[in-house]
Amino acid sequence: MFAKNKSPLCNKCHEAVSDFVLCRECENRYHHACAGITENAYRRMGQEKRANWKCTSCRNPSPENPVLADLLNEIKCFREDFCTMKSDFNSFKSEIHCIAQSVQDLTNKWSDLELRLNNMESRLEIAEGKTSVIMDSMKDLENTNQYQDQFSRLNNLELSGVPSHRGENLNKILGDLCNVVGFTLLNTDVDTIHRVRPYNNPASDATNLPLRHPAIVIRFCQRRRKDELLAAMRARRGLTTADLGMHGPALPVYLSDHLTPHNKLLLKRARQLKVQHNYSYLWVRDCKIFMRKNDKSNIIRISKETDFQKVK
Repeated sequence: MFAKNKSPLCNKCHEAVSDFVLCRECENRYHHACAGITENAYRRMGQEKRANWKCTSCRNPSPENPVLADLLNEIKCFREDFCTMKSDFNSFKSEIHCIAQSVQDLTNKWSDLELRLNNMESRLEIAEGKTSVIMDSMKDLENTNQYQDQFSRLNNLELSGVPSHRGENLNKILGDLCNVVGFTLLNTDVDTIHRVRPYNNPASDATNLPLRHPAIVIRFCQRRRKDELLAAMRARRGLTTADLGMHGPALPVYLSDHLTPHNKLLLKRARQLKVQHNYSYLWVRDCKIFMRKNDKSNIIRISKETDFQKVK
């Protein structure tokens, strides 16, 4: 591409030149600035165009207008640079358009994702609402079952503290109890009498505590007669197995309403709060649990866990 020059100097400024522009006509070398063309513009020329490049003197051989020739050459170079810049700008504009399209695609995807999340949130709220309704229904059903279970035991009394042994006569034990408390038991009073299933507490085995004897459940035919026996039992405090003519150590005997397991837990919790908050009264009437701080305070009915919030 480059021919051997007559001189190693720039033909315009007469200074040494290494990276140069070669004129096809005069074969003189020029610095890029002296040739009136930028280095970038010259390097972007094709090989054929660079081989045919002419200096200003050769392009405009008339010596009368050297300034005009240089000006025309600058304009031409500027035009070439402008074309290059325009090409670069179009390329940059195309890239910007691609980026803008990508951003728009991401925006559309985000909008779609946001819409789907909103739909999922709405469906979740609906599901939570239905779950809340189901939970409330289950709670109401549980309360109804608790009430029905306790209602079925209204005619029952629970006798606890009486040791059990093989071949025992529960009717005789009940008869001895009635004789001690002064209650006349009729043949038509009792519907059924039985011991509940024994329950072995693992904690008793671990602590070597004595096992509790299974209670005796007495079902009366009339609730009135049940209440009369219970009143007579409460009037005769401190009854023990010795009073019933049983052998062995004298153990306390208790007679109470036959509560459901749920209400027994409530009664146990009520006893703890009675001591903790210095309540004077805690009693059970008709299988219902009541508490009272003192003679001047209101009576609190305990039928569910939330009722303990009233105990202060």
